[in-house]
Amino acid sequence: MLLALADATGSHMARQALASGGHTVGEARDAQGLRAALRAEILPDAILLEDSLPGADSLELLAEIKRTHPLISVVLAVARPSPASLLQALHAGAVDMLPYPLDAQELLTAVARALERKRVMQGWLKRETGRITGPLSRRISEMESILGQVDDGILVLDKQYCIVTINQALRSNFGLEGAELTGRSVDKVFDHPALLDALRSEDSGERQEIQSPQGRVFHMRVSRIPEVGTVASFHDISYLKELDKLKGDFVNTVSHDLRSPLTAILGYVELIERAGKVNPQQLEFIHRVKSSVHATTDMIDDLLKLGRVEVGALDEQAPVDMRLLVANVMSDLQPKIQERNQTLRMRKGRSLPLVMGSRSQLNQLVDNLLGNAVKYTQEGGKVYVTLEVEQHQLILRVADNGPGIPLEEQARIFEKFYRASNVGEMTPGTGLGLAIVKTIVENHRGRIWVDSKPGEGAMFTVVLPVHEPERKAMPARERTAPQKAARPKAK
Repeated sequence: MLLALADATGSHMARQALASGGHTVGEARDAQGLRAALRAEILPDAILLEDSLPGADSLELLAEIKRTHPLISVVLAVARPSPASLLQALHAGAVDMLPYPLDAQELLTAVARALERKRVMQGWLKRETGRITGPLSRRISEMESILGQVDDGILVLDKQYCIVTINQALRSNFGLEGAELTGRSVDKVFDHPALLDALRSEDSGERQEIQSPQGRVFHMRVSRIPEVGTVASFHDISYLKELDKLKGDFVNTVSHDLRSPLTAILGYVELIERAGKVNPQQLEFIHRVKSSVHATTDMIDDLLKLGRVEVGALDEQAPVDMRLLVANVMSDLQPKIQERNQTLRMRKGRSLPLVMGSRSQLNQLVDNLLGNAVKYTQEGGKVYVTLEVEQHQLILRVADNGPGIPLEEQARIFEKFYRASNVGEMTPGTGLGLAIVKTIVENHRGRIWVDSKPGEGAMFTVVLPVHEPERKAMPARERTAPQKAARPKAK
């Protein structure tokens, strides 16, 4: 109980009366002291407030108390009570009003009513809180149960990188069973530099492959939630890694087993003409056998290339000068260009940044795009290569004036083994070149698309993030792709 009375005599009498009734009493002699008492750690259950307390109007002070501490009951002590003053006090939030001089029994009765009012209000507030938050509490409990049962690991951190939620799957995979982890800093729980770097990265949507101490491989995705913190999910891809390995082993084995008989077939076919004279029809048959063997060998080579780039790892990463790389590929294509009487030219910006990645894969990307443009463009046609930089991205465009690609087929042009319907049967190809190109681009966190109109040629656009030495290099393929550059009109 707090006595906010300026009158020392009245305050002394009230303190004695309340003490005899078993109440603990505090005192404030002015509005400043009253406000200080309301800022204390332990608040009074009720206040006896004098209507002439120095420092503030009693009704305004009463309204302030009810606004900031609605559960504290206030009894107003007035020198000249009247029906009008009682009505004003009740409107301001008082539970009772006592006249001066104070009567001990009336004071105890008023305080008892005030405390009962607070008890009733507290009970009502508790019931209302339970009614309102009950469904939410049940929902939270259900969500915690779901998170505990899902196979993917879930980690939720607050803005200070302390653990809010960690589910059982993540605990099991990282050997954290049984320990109380809620509230602990993530740095004190996980001894995994790559995981911690990903969690603290500024990029939302961060994706990375993480290996647990038990040897399991996880696809980790980190998301930032404003005003909440960080959420990371861990999807077990160990079985996919195993399938990739099995697929690679299968392709390598089959390719090796096919190469030997194909080499033997080609060798014996070339010896046929040396064994004796053959007629024109036989020569045609020999030519078809050679073409089929070469086509099968090319397919085997493309399958091996695709298998290697689909692994997603960029071995021997280094800053790559795309201008020099394109120039080298153009030089290698010159004999074919001259044979087909075509024009191949490059347009480039004055200052081009480097690209961080695999030189061999990027060379394969350029070789496939330029080789396709030359192969599918008619004799006497033109092929243009453009290199420029936009918004920290290197833009590579390869355009030709060949037959183009039907609009309804452009969405499938990067699929494995898919070839456009307007490609002649006599034009060699495996349908894997663009699938290889797309995979290489994704390995380098890039984007690729095609713009084409039948009869007006095609333009392939590749967007790659530039190498920035001051920024941390990001792993291949699993990071967020750069923004897509504006599409120019096809030439």
